[in-house]
Amino acid sequence: MKIKSVIIDKYSELCPLSFMKCESFSEVEYKIERSIALGQTIKRTEKERHVQYYHNCFVIQNNTVVDMYKDLSKCVDVRKSVKNAYDWKAGKAIV
Repeated sequence: MKIKSVIIDKYSELCPLSFMKCESFSEVEYKIERSIALGQTIKRTEKERHVQYYHNCFVIQNNTVVDMYKDLSKCVDVRKSVKNAYDWKAGKAIV
């Protein structure tokens, strides 16, 4: 999955604490990819789909993340054990 650089900038604005924990852009990209993999599709059209992970929503077109926004009216919760299992499978140790 491709992630446009503007999404990393938006992630830093919308998720500053999570962003500050990352030591590299590849860690930020990993967190975005994990969010999309574990999140829930909340909207789908012919051209795009919206995936929500907690309050963060990602817009995906042609396997590329093209936009990100927050939806504070709804929360898609993901259990810590699910995140840990994903990290273990990916060989990552995220704090």
